[in-house]
Amino acid sequence: MSWHLYSLTFRLKSPLHLGFHKVMHLFRTREYVTAKAFWGALTAKLTRGLALADYEKVGEFLKAAMRFGYFYLYDRDKNIVFTPKYTDDGLKFGNSEEKGISQNEFEKRYISSLASTSIEAYSFTAEEGMLHEVEFISPYTMDEGEPIFLRGLLWVSEISDNELSVVGFEENDFSIVYGKRQVKFSELIDTLQVGGERRYGFGLLKREGKPKKEEDSDLSKLGFWGRWEGRENEIYLEIEKDIPIWSHVKYTSDLKIKGSIEPVVGRDWSNKGAGRELSTYGLCWSPGSILIEEETFKVMQDFGIWVKE
Repeated sequence: MSWHLYSLTFRLKSPLHLGFHKVMHLFRTREYVTAKAFWGALTAKLTRGLALADYEKVGEFLKAAMRFGYFYLYDRDKNIVFTPKYTDDGLKFGNSEEKGISQNEFEKRYISSLASTSIEAYSFTAEEGMLHEVEFISPYTMDEGEPIFLRGLLWVSEISDNELSVVGFEENDFSIVYGKRQVKFSELIDTLQVGGERRYGFGLLKREGKPKKEEDSDLSKLGFWGRWEGRENEIYLEIEKDIPIWSHVKYTSDLKIKGSIEPVVGRDWSNKGAGRELSTYGLCWSPGSILIEEETFKVMQDFGIWVKE
């Protein structure tokens, strides 16, 4: 099985909330789009595009055919991807050789929030205990009003499961086929809606240019760290010492790394419907954690989480 790497760039067209954790009445957002959030948006749109009624089948096919990277805010003019990095001065963002910007500077420039509450129908007053505030990534910078872009990586293999297939790799495109129906990937991702609060119009992404097929194994040219290779039907990443990871990495006792650990939990399919089953991927090192030794990781089918080889 051969793999093809594509870099994808989107413009953020509406506020973007990516669930993290809750502090009092404030629902915090992550500063990046996780692989699972992107996979979920692809699954929902492709299922409709192929006129299938089986979201679970389409989702499992995409997990087999693709390996997902995370998506980070992107400064196109300076070619800086705002991946996180834990430093002696705290968490910073930016993949440039410079120190990057502090978490406080990042949040002042890119993060805003919206407060709301439920209203009692008979009195038109706020319901007790229903006040909440939702953080979001703004579609425009908070200081200069410039548009916001996101960049991420996607590995795709030419695969078939007898019903669904990935075919026709071109320079900057490919197609997904089901029976007589065929969907070009560039058309599939022309617009996507990811993250939370989508019923209120949050999370709208608009594709910027076509997916770009990348031939170089050195990811630093794309704004990310490390080198990649496809072997044994999987994707492996080599990350050097003192370099930050840019995905969640499953905790193992023999991995020498420093940074932040969190339990990664999500909602999956069940026989009761979408999002009805609570799933856990265990303890993971958070993006931005720093490797003490050079390591090789496998990109797992489970939504872009890395595991030490």
